Amino acid sequence: MPELAELRLTSDYINEASDQVQYTNIEKNPVHKGKDVDTPFEFFKITSKSRGKELLLTMHNLKNNDKKSMLMLMGMSGHFKLTRKGEEPKHAHLKFISEEDGLTLSFVDVRRFGRWMDNESFSENRGPDPTTEYEDFKDNICKNINKAAFNYPIYEALMNQKYFNGIGNYLRAEILYRLPELNPFMSAREALNIEPKIFNLCRDIPRQAYIKGGGQLKDWENPFKTESSQFEKFMKCYGNPNMSRVKDKNGRMFWYDPKWNNKEER
Repeated sequence: MPELAELRLTSDYINEASDQVQYTNIEKNPVHKGKDVDTPFEFFKITSKSRGKELLLTMHNLKNNDKKSMLMLMGMSGHFKLTRKGEEPKHAHLKFISEEDGLTLSFVDVRRFGRWMDNESFSENRGPDPTTEYEDFKDNICKNINKAAFNYPIYEALMNQKYFNGIGNYLRAEILYRLPELNPFMSAREALNIEPKIFNLCRDIPRQAYIKGGGQLKDWENPFKTESSQFEKFMKCYGNPNMSRVKDKNGRMFWYDPKWNNKEER
């Protein structure tokens, strides 16, 4: 699933690819269960920004200052691709078409878990982005540290988007692996109290992943076609056959240092 770094790269790609494109209509693939989308303006341009695991796509009316936004959730495999009109990828489920330029910006979603909704801002039920709203991110956790969400092990709590917006499966593994003295199975409350470096790593590891070009995940690849070797060197834990694995409460695989297999240490 695309995480914070991949959403940031996707947003960069949309802004760069669409910079000089004049869009004229939107088409939804009827096989996708996402809501129908009306073309908002006769001629419009598209800009994008990301926050954690969300993407806000804004369409700007080229005849006046009107605009309309869509909140995009990428699901397991969602990404965008700009192609010539008529050359859209097989799993293009939402198409922003430019008749003038003969181009299509497609939302490609192989597994169809992505969704979109009319929204002029990011979701209120997700926390601040740890890379761009760091102080708010810390404050949101500290003022809620006594809530039940922090009773869970830190490896579980890191997936809670209400507090750790943008952190996903590979990022939590890399964050916790870089804290070798911290037991990933202790409660989140205890872990955050004894190891404040977690806050910094929730900011720094996604930033590094972004700089390295993001994860070349199963159904996602960097839209800029960046060489993946830098990212592979950056990954120390997730997907490493020398690491241990356990399923979390939602069935997602957590990768961790095998030294924590000793039940006494847990």
